[in-house]
Amino acid sequence: MSASHDRVIAALENRLPDGVPVMDMMVEYANIYEILGKRKLKLAPLIQNPYVAKAMDFAGAHAFTTLPLDIAMDGFTYDRTAASVKMGYDCAWVGHVPIWMVGDSRTMVDIYGRKWAYTFDGRGNLGTPMYVGGLIDSPEAWRAWDKRGIFKLPGKNRRAYARCQKDFGDSLYIMGGFSGGLFEVVWQSMGFERFVVCTRKEKALLHRMIGFYTDLYCLILEAMADAGLPAAIYSDDLAYRSGPMLNPRTLEEFFGEGHRRLTSTAHALGMKIVIHSCGNVYDLIGWFADNGFDGVHALEPTAGVELARAREIAAGRICLLGNIDVTHILVDASRDEVFEAVRKAIEEAGSGGGYIVAPTNSHPGISVQRLRWMIEATRQYG
Repeated sequence: MSASHDRVIAALENRLPDGVPVMDMMVEYANIYEILGKRKLKLAPLIQNPYVAKAMDFAGAHAFTTLPLDIAMDGFTYDRTAASVKMGYDCAWVGHVPIWMVGDSRTMVDIYGRKWAYTFDGRGNLGTPMYVGGLIDSPEAWRAWDKRGIFKLPGKNRRAYARCQKDFGDSLYIMGGFSGGLFEVVWQSMGFERFVVCTRKEKALLHRMIGFYTDLYCLILEAMADAGLPAAIYSDDLAYRSGPMLNPRTLEEFFGEGHRRLTSTAHALGMKIVIHSCGNVYDLIGWFADNGFDGVHALEPTAGVELARAREIAAGRICLLGNIDVTHILVDASRDEVFEAVRKAIEEAGSGGGYIVAPTNSHPGISVQRLRWMIEATRQYG
């Protein structure tokens, strides 16, 4: 086990590590390939080519919508992990989400029944797709939805993560990622308004869907453990900048049991599990700890989250990860500003353990140089 592994495990267990760990969560093509010094085919000009677009529209119109982009995703997951190692991170949130199906020249559909619009990063690369809407709006639609792609997902995850763990796991603490949490997958497959109606009038449908995806995610945890991963990050955006998106009692009613099944499964497998949620999560930190999560990530400063207060709420029950701003500090700030942001974060949350330095999110505007400064500052102050 490497020093990085010891450092990360100590932080996740709220013990004092030999230094504050630093985590990567980059998912941008351009930055990853800049780090690796590689040149890749830029897909934006290809997809935007009118002849290619016409062919994609024809395929979509004739129901050829089940072409998974698995090969591209496998390669991206591997390169993304290699970039984390080259940068010198202690740990990395590594996603492998072979969930996409070709829709047409403007949109994609995923295996969960969500529709997405293509986005591009300004440098010719595909960006994170933008959610458009859901395709499952009734019990009948849920029963009729073709779930064959969903059933294959744990096996695909196991294959990709095993390769990454074999080649990089000795030096990097790899945290596998999910393709959306229970809340996100369910509400996005039907739309938020329909979801809210279901919380009052069609609870049976929600419990059926949530139970299905809880079973799936437990299988994915088994696949991650079989691949040798030591940890997972469960991503589920549950809050706005103003606070939780749902009443905490409603969150507990529908998602509490699922969370506790996920954390108990991970722990039975010898894994750690962290929850990621954007927004102001002050009112949720205690609930996350009650549900058994080892850590909570994002802690967005732009949502008003201050590490000192989050640490007070956490009370040593859950590790804090993140809080490094991605709107200015890691985009266009000076070296001194980056160093000061990291120093302040470590001062507020790193004393005695229980904190991991990390960006709050990933987007195309983040600068590789400023990520390097973040790592350098962590080594200096941590």
